Amino acid sequence: NPNVILEFKTKSNKIEYFLENEVPSNIICTWSLNTPVIIENEEHLTATLRQRINSARKLADKGVLVGFHFHPIVQYENYLDDYKKVYDTLIDTFDSSEVVLVSFGTLTFIKPVIQKLRGRDFKSKILQMPFENANGKASYPLEIKKEMFSHAYKSFKPWHKDVYFYLCMEDHSLWKETFGYEYASNNQMEMMMKMAYENKIKSRK
Repeated sequence: NPNVILEFKTKSNKIEYFLENEVPSNIICTWSLNTPVIIENEEHLTATLRQRINSARKLADKGVLVGFHFHPIVQYENYLDDYKKVYDTLIDTFDSSEVVLVSFGTLTFIKPVIQKLRGRDFKSKILQMPFENANGKASYPLEIKKEMFSHAYKSFKPWHKDVYFYLCMEDHSLWKETFGYEYASNNQMEMMMKMAYENKIKSRK
């Protein structure tokens, strides 16, 4: 189905199938990444940061387009320094021509989910975050989001011209603050995303 773009998104390092079989050019393999602090304390039973990056590197070596999702970015003491190390590692490990997308987002909860998390035995410090109403949901204040997303985007400056960056399910006002531009509508954003993906796929054939 060459008219379809299929994205796999994972926190795993189980890539044997992709290594052992031919992967069509319209299949994109992406990883949800976070800092070691968050992975070790909150993302239990998932691959380590190094394992995820190594897996992406192996598939990129095979010619598969890869991408990275920083969703959620989580605020904690010295979090900007920790995330910068991850961003720099990616820039040092991959050429921008191998990367189709990078997305940013953070934690957003509806009230039933918060209640469920509080009732679980599962240990987590996520609900210690400062909550503020965000279109009927609970999330970080906009000022914190501006800080985390702007810092992330600026850190990826070497990739700005060749990789599609986007905010995942975030307030429309944050686009201008983060990227210096904004889209008139979600439809326009999706159209530009599709165009960017298709151009990158064509360039890799």
